[in-house]
Amino acid sequence: MISSVFNTSASNFGNAAMQAAQIPWNAPVEMRLGAQGPSENGAYIEVSSQDGYLERIPIDDGRLNECRQEGSGPTAMALCQQMVDELAARIRTAVEEALKGSSSN
Repeated sequence: MISSVFNTSASNFGNAAMQAAQIPWNAPVEMRLGAQGPSENGAYIEVSSQDGYLERIPIDDGRLNECRQEGSGPTAMALCQQMVDELAARIRTAVEEALKGSSSN
């Protein structure tokens, strides 16, 4: 759950989503943050496995801007939490897909 002092940088959303996904520390996958340009332009969360599975989950710039423009307060917190929850769900799905690939080898 995010707090009222939530920083709306793309990396902060990515880190919050990776924590919210609650992937076991010993799962045979790696998660990392990346960006296609400077200053977090084109930011994404990358889920990969040693078997060659790779998925990049984009952190939507438009949604980031919506959260930033809302400022602070309950509406802003709800928008930010919703984005974190959606990213976390996509991470869990990517991890499930990665684990399916590793179990079929």
